[in-house]
Amino acid sequence: MNNETLDRSLKILEEHAQNTIAEDRLMFSEQILNHLAHVVMLYEQEIVSHEDAAAILSTLLQLLGEGSEEIPLKPGLTDLYSNVEEYLIDRLGIEVGGRMHTGRSRNDMNPAIERMFARRLILQVCEAIICLMDTLLTQAEAHKHTIIPAYTHHSQQAQPVTLGHFYMSAYENFARDMQRLLSAYDRVNLSPMGGAAVATTGFPINRERVCELLGFRGLLVNSMDACSTLDFAYEPACAMSIFINNVGRVAESLLLWNLNEVGISRLALPYCSYSTIMPQKRNPVALETLRYAGEWTYGALGTMFNTMKAYTPGNGREPGFVVSLFYEIAQRIEDSAYLLEGIVRTLEVDKERALQVTRDGFSTVTDLADEMVKSMDLSFSAAKRIVGRLVLIAREEGRTCTEIDTALVRRAAKEALNIDLEMPQELIRNALDPVENVNRRHLVGGPSPQRVQQTVDSGREELAALRRRCEAEQRYLLQTKNRLLAIAGLICAGQR
Repeated sequence: MNNETLDRSLKILEEHAQNTIAEDRLMFSEQILNHLAHVVMLYEQEIVSHEDAAAILSTLLQLLGEGSEEIPLKPGLTDLYSNVEEYLIDRLGIEVGGRMHTGRSRNDMNPAIERMFARRLILQVCEAIICLMDTLLTQAEAHKHTIIPAYTHHSQQAQPVTLGHFYMSAYENFARDMQRLLSAYDRVNLSPMGGAAVATTGFPINRERVCELLGFRGLLVNSMDACSTLDFAYEPACAMSIFINNVGRVAESLLLWNLNEVGISRLALPYCSYSTIMPQKRNPVALETLRYAGEWTYGALGTMFNTMKAYTPGNGREPGFVVSLFYEIAQRIEDSAYLLEGIVRTLEVDKERALQVTRDGFSTVTDLADEMVKSMDLSFSAAKRIVGRLVLIAREEGRTCTEIDTALVRRAAKEALNIDLEMPQELIRNALDPVENVNRRHLVGGPSPQRVQQTVDSGREELAALRRRCEAEQRYLLQTKNRLLAIAGLICAGQR
């Protein structure tokens, strides 16, 4: 190996160290809080003297106020923690500053800091999804009378619904995503502190006290599990992947409606780009961004799992890559939730066009078959055959759905089943009317305006409860942080 190749290989490691430190800076507050809680516990357990604890805590509190940029980076130290420890030693001497790490390892400290940061990210993502859900409720109520066709098999008109019903479908998907995230949050919010390298420590530390000081709700009891498990990254990443998949399905409908040939709605101008050559273009780049967010997330999640395939219990370098990917997923999901919220809030809906597309698409003929069952004493299978033949005739002859009449029904019945069927025009008209079609769907969960309003009302109650839960967790974390800072301050002042 020549010197140039050697220099390049070492440079790769150096760049990785710089990336690690840059990521550590994002978690600087969590890292300092971890140091403070550990030193407070060491003092309370009489492992470190009051004088030494006060000196360390005072320096840490000052450092927290000044920020991570005040820490000089020393050559060969590959993470921010090592530089923080050297900073303390330089300021206080090795016999004082060197006591901070007593009874602790990076193997329990790092996952604790990562979990603290992860819970913050999860709550930020939840806040973004709550914002999106709130907008969906508002728009669902505003469009509970807006008739649109529902599609199956990618582009086939199925039956009439309302835009409000569509929005509530998305809302209910996202409500379950929120439940998944908050359930995952409970398992993220567990403390690995005290696991040390892999087998706890011989010092008489108090794991429960550090857990309490850092706002964790419980312990990861087994030290090997505490220091090596990565489900705190996997589980919320999976929940976020389900969310972005649900986002993608909404985006696909918006893309379909945005087609000139459909024209139900189009994106507001700020969410579009222009063509450099075709002046008529209004490119839906915001929806394309959402599509890519999903594709990227699935790939990142797969990489997370593949990286740790058959990985033995214990720490190493690979877990850091996995956790970094989770942080990237969380940021992308948070951005996507806010992006979709803006798209939905500003969407330009053409109500008349939506109704016309629904009328022209034969999406109401299921109700015509239903009416034959109710009023003409036919089995549904017989009615379906007649209506199927009717649609074929209408399409072959270029007739619209509104042109279906008694004579056409009679002809279809004769050709399909060789029976005479005289269906009154009023029954046909009512069955094929998209508005009446939707109004009839008043079962629980149906698209009728009354049912949509009921789901909006219950959704508002549900969303308020979700918001309260998230706000309560945020308050709790802030309270535990302030309490820890106060305890550290009292020790520094000699009042504890």
